[in-house]
Amino acid sequence: MSLLHSFRRRRKSASVAKDRLQIIIAQERSNLNSEDYLPMLREEILAVIAKYTKVDREHVRVDLQHRDNSAVLELNVMLPEKETV
Repeated sequence: MSLLHSFRRRRKSASVAKDRLQIIIAQERSNLNSEDYLPMLREEILAVIAKYTKVDREHVRVDLQHRDNSAVLELNVMLPEKETV
């Protein structure tokens, strides 16, 4: 049986480390409270929207709801009226 193991390709340590890091990150994200990252997420979303259109910051709402084993992120953005010439 050891002869077969010598021919089998071993996973590289970088690949194993990457997989472990992804597991750790997923666990950390699942342990975060919504208050921890929602303000930062809201600011990043506003920055992306600002690249394309002007939006009043008070017209953006970000809500996170947990249901069963999933989380629902709801984003509401009131876009400005289209100006007519």
